[in-house]
Amino acid sequence: MVRLRAAVLASLAVLFSTTSAISTTSAAGFLSEDGTVGFALNVPQADDDNDLYFTFNGPSSSSWIAVGMGSSQMDNSLIFMMYADSTGTNITLSPRYGGGNYEPEHTKDVIVHVMPGSQVVNGRMTANVRCEQCLTWPGGSVDTANTKAPFMFARGPEQDFTSNSVSASVKRHAHYGSFTLDLTKALGTKAVPNADYADSAGTVQLSAKDDKDLAPPFHAFFMLFAFVGVMPIGVLILRILDRPKWHGINQAISVLLALAGVGLGFYIGTLYQRTRSFTSAHQIFGIIIMAMLIGELIVGFLHHRMYMLTRIPTILTKIHIWIGRVVISCGIANGFLGFPLALNRKYNWALLILVGLVLGVAAPFLFWRYRRNIQKKRTASGVRHMEDTGYEDQPWNSGMPTHSFTDLRHMQNYPLQNTKPQQGR
Repeated sequence: MVRLRAAVLASLAVLFSTTSAISTTSAAGFLSEDGTVGFALNVPQADDDNDLYFTFNGPSSSSWIAVGMGSSQMDNSLIFMMYADSTGTNITLSPRYGGGNYEPEHTKDVIVHVMPGSQVVNGRMTANVRCEQCLTWPGGSVDTANTKAPFMFARGPEQDFTSNSVSASVKRHAHYGSFTLDLTKALGTKAVPNADYADSAGTVQLSAKDDKDLAPPFHAFFMLFAFVGVMPIGVLILRILDRPKWHGINQAISVLLALAGVGLGFYIGTLYQRTRSFTSAHQIFGIIIMAMLIGELIVGFLHHRMYMLTRIPTILTKIHIWIGRVVISCGIANGFLGFPLALNRKYNWALLILVGLVLGVAAPFLFWRYRRNIQKKRTASGVRHMEDTGYEDQPWNSGMPTHSFTDLRHMQNYPLQNTKPQQGR
């Protein structure tokens, strides 16, 4: 009997805690026009703690869901972002300050409590939240008497993303918008509201837009096209076709492509917390490689000018060649650092396959060129020996084909002339 009574009391306690966390208290609600993101906010009446209770949800296929308050823009807004944790069934809630048109930064100054019912289930992510003293924050506030209080929402691109870190870096939003709430309808008791019972009268969606994040793919295209495509072709143009002029044009094109890629890289770097300081290995190596690439172009130009005047090879030839080898190798290697930084580690496999294909195509031509150079060196060595000694090497020492196996059987037999000496007259 005692055990039964304890079990009943425990069940009632769980039921009470759940219903107290998610209730039908008054709340102002919002549902995006496409039905993907929902939000409901409760402002407790006569609450000296200045706490806020709210719930928001979105599709779990999106890498993250976020709602911001205090502004319809990211600047000076207080943003709450959620994404699935490492288990894939619970959520990680991250409060962040918006500072502009870049990834908001996590803040420890905002204290949030993830309430019961927060989970990932049936294709939806849901966060039930109590936020302590969230009516004001540096640069912004929530006016509970405002009938058109500004808010915003966003969801990340579809991606299998999970993290337990509240400061995890994420990809740029795939869809975002803004709306206003009538906060006079949000006054209620201390509890997380039920979004199904929230009052949406006075709620207005101001904007909604799909975001095409084209800068990262174009950055990858320009850099891969330059280092994996154009530059290897330039090597073949010089080594196989022996066309210095077209080799120079090819290198100029590769430099322009790389400069375009680096320019996009700098722009992308300003958008994310993980890259804003420009201290990642991919960014540092990229800047060094770009400087070397420009240096290679200058050295190649100077060598060509000097050679055209003197017709004598210079030391700049070897410098140009070795800088080129280092630049191409390091440029490709840096690509393997770039995809993980962009949260696209899976594309490293595609890059590996692409590099393998390029090597497979170029290797036979380069091997043929190598064999031809060896043959030329042997021929040149024989010519130098004749010039130095005045004599030609014996066939078995010259490295050249000999006629030691000439077939003499089919030569004509000419009659011998009379070799008997004649008597003088």
